Amino acid sequence: MTPPRCPRRMERDAQFTQRKAERATLRSHFRDKYRLPKNETDESQIQMAGGDVELPRELAKMIEEDTEEEEEKASVLGQLASLPGLDLGSLKDKAQATLGDLKQSAEKCYIM
Repeated sequence: MTPPRCPRRMERDAQFTQRKAERATLRSHFRDKYRLPKNETDESQIQMAGGDVELPRELAKMIEEDTEEEEEKASVLGQLASLPGLDLGSLKDKAQATLGDLKQSAEKCYIM
């Protein structure tokens, strides 16, 4: 006959399973992001924890910041900002001045 499991041990095992699932979820996020092959071990750890793992705030914030940073870099302005020696402020001013000139020209045009 097997002895009953200690409640503390059960609680500790549940916490350990949750932490393993959190780390597996984080790894899965980065595998998806960088289009790496899925890992069966991570998938099984997530399923053992109930399938829908909620990350701790610190990890969720890290993923959110990473996603925002990637989106910013992917944008046109993000690409322009990474060019050395480019002054976005003066470029924006020139674009607005050109737009103003175009509006004035369009107002003077009698065909339109």
